[in-house]
Amino acid sequence: MAIDQFALSSTNDPNCFTWQPSPLLLTPATTMQGGAGLGAATAAMEAATGRPLVWATAQYLSFAAGTDAIDIDVTIEVAGHQTSQARCVLSRAGVEILTAHGALGRRQLDFEGVWCTRPEVAEPEQCEPYRFFQRGRGHVGDLAEFRLAHGRQLDVIESSGGRGDGSFALWIRCWPGQRVATASDLAFIGDFMPLGFAEAMGAPYAGNSLDNTIRIGRLVATEWVLMSVHVQQVVNGFGYGRAELWAEDGTLLGEVSQTAVLRLHSRIREVGRPPRT
Repeated sequence: MAIDQFALSSTNDPNCFTWQPSPLLLTPATTMQGGAGLGAATAAMEAATGRPLVWATAQYLSFAAGTDAIDIDVTIEVAGHQTSQARCVLSRAGVEILTAHGALGRRQLDFEGVWCTRPEVAEPEQCEPYRFFQRGRGHVGDLAEFRLAHGRQLDVIESSGGRGDGSFALWIRCWPGQRVATASDLAFIGDFMPLGFAEAMGAPYAGNSLDNTIRIGRLVATEWVLMSVHVQQVVNGFGYGRAELWAEDGTLLGEVSQTAVLRLHSRIREVGRPPRT
C-alpha cells in the first residue's frame, strides 16, 4: 500500500496543479472514489495557502473514470493573518469533476476539548474483515483494508434484513505502520461513510455522494482509523449521515458528513457504488 496518494505536480502558476490519480483510488467500476477527489483538493488548497486545513466541503459534479491526469485550480478568496479561505476546481479535459471550498489556518487558544465519545469496540486485530471490496484486483480494495468493529456483514443483512439503529463502525487501514494522518487521508477514508446505510436500512443499499464535508481535529500518528458512522435520516431517496474518525489512541482526528443518492443494489460487494443513471 502506498503511503502518499495525493502528491501533486506544480505548474507555472503556484495556485494550479496537476494530479495523476492512482489505480488504487478507483472503485471496481473504474471511477475515482469521491473522497480521493476531495483529498486532492485538500492537498492543493494546503499547498497554495501554506496553511493546514480546518474545514472543506466538496460538491460532486461528474464521475472521473480512469487515471488520466486531473487539473486542479485553487483561488484564494481571503488571506487573513491566521485564516485563509479558498475554493478549488478539479477538472479533466475541461469538464469539471468537483468544486470544493475550504478554510485553512491555525489559531492559538489556551483551551481544547472533545465532547463526543469513541465507541467501545474491539481492537482492529480482534475484528473480522469486512467483506466488501475484493482484494487483488488493482483497485481501491488493494489500498483500503476494512475490519468490522460494529454492525453486520452485508451478506448477513441480505439474508436476515431488519433495520439497524443507525450506528456502524469500521476500522480502516490505508498505509503500513504508524504515521501521522493527513487531511487528505481523512477525506479519502471518510468517504466510506455511506457503507453505514446498508446497516441502518437492513438492505444492501449503496450511495453516490452528492457532497462531502470534512472538519479536521488533532492529527496524530496511527495505523488504523476508526470510522464511527451515524445515519441520521433517509428521505426522498437521499440519505444523510456523519462519521467521526478516531486514531487508535482515542484521538479525534476529524469528522465527516455527507448526502448520498441511495440505490438498492444486490451486487454491492463486487462493484462498490453503482453507476449513475
